[in-house]
Amino acid sequence: MRPAVFVYLPFIADTAAFLARIFGQTDLQTLYAVIYVFSLLALAWLIYLRKATPATLIQKIPFAAFLTGSAVVWGNIAVLCHAAVGFSALLVASSFWWGPWVFVAIVAACGSVKPVFLTYLAVVLFMQGSIYKRLILFGSGAVLGLLPTVLFALDGSALSQEWRDTLSYFVYQLTPGESYYGWLSLFGLKADGALAGLGFLGFAGLLTLAGFAIAEGLKLSATERVWLGLSLGVLMIPRLMSQDVFLIGIGLVVIALNSQSLAASSKLMNWIKNKGLTVLASICVFVLIGNAVELGDYTTRIATLALSLYVLIVGFMAFKNVPEAIMSALSHRPPERSNP
Repeated sequence: MRPAVFVYLPFIADTAAFLARIFGQTDLQTLYAVIYVFSLLALAWLIYLRKATPATLIQKIPFAAFLTGSAVVWGNIAVLCHAAVGFSALLVASSFWWGPWVFVAIVAACGSVKPVFLTYLAVVLFMQGSIYKRLILFGSGAVLGLLPTVLFALDGSALSQEWRDTLSYFVYQLTPGESYYGWLSLFGLKADGALAGLGFLGFAGLLTLAGFAIAEGLKLSATERVWLGLSLGVLMIPRLMSQDVFLIGIGLVVIALNSQSLAASSKLMNWIKNKGLTVLASICVFVLIGNAVELGDYTTRIATLALSLYVLIVGFMAFKNVPEAIMSALSHRPPERSNP
C-alpha cells in the first residue's frame, strides 16, 4: 500500500523476485491481493461464524475491539500466516496422527518469515497425549522455524549486520508493538538487552505453565486446548502488531467458561474466576474506548498485560486446585480423555 523498509530475511525477497519473474509484478500483486482477501474472509469465518468454535458470537465479538483498520489495509503477510496457523491448528484436535505434524510444519514455515510466530507452538504443548510427543513436536517446530534466521544472523556478512541493525531499530525503538516489548516501552525500559530477553523467556514460560495447568487441571477438550494455545500464542508474541490479534479471544473465553468450578483462596480471585466473561469484556471495552480517543498506543498495551495477568491468575488457581492432574500429565501417565 505504501513504501516501507524491508525487514524480513533476504530469501523472502529472493522468493518474491523469483515469482515476479514468472507472473510479472502486476499479476503477482493481483494474486497476492486475492490470497490476502481470501485469508481475511477465512479468518472471519473461523473466528466468528464457524459453529464448532467453542464460544458464542456474543462472547467473541468484544475482542474485535483489538482490530484496527491498519490490520486490514496494510496487506501484511502476517494475515496469511495467522489464517494458515488457525486452520492447521484444527488438525491437532483431529484423529489423524499426522495432524499435529502438519500444524508444526506450517508454524515453522511462518516462523521462518517472522520468528515471533513460533509462540503458536504452545498449541502442541497443551494438546492431549504423551508429554514426550508434545515436547518432540514443540522442539521440532522451534528448530525448523528458527534455523533460517539463526543461520543468516550468524553468517558474519555485511548484509547480515545491516539486517540486524535495521531490525533492532524497528522492533525495539520505532514500533515495539502492543505486548511484551510494548510494555517495556510503556515503562521506559530498554527492550534490546540481555535482561529484557531473559524477562521475555520468563514471561513466556510462566504463561505456558499457566496454560498447561489450565488445560490439564480443567480437563479441557481437544478443541478447547487448541484455542487456548492459539490465544496464548498471540499473547506471547513479544512484538504484537495490529495484524496479529485475530486469534486472541476464543481461548480466553474458554478459560472463563471452564474456570468457575475452581475454588479460590480470596474474594478477589473468586470474583475473577466467577466473572471471567465480565473481566474479559471490560478489558475489550477499555481497548475500544482507548482507540476512540486516540490513546490506543497505551490502552492496548495495558489490555494485553491485563489479559496475561488474568491467564496467570487462573493458571495459579488451577494448579492449586488440582495439582495431581497436572503432575500426572508431566509424569507421562496417560491423561483422562475428553470428547473433542
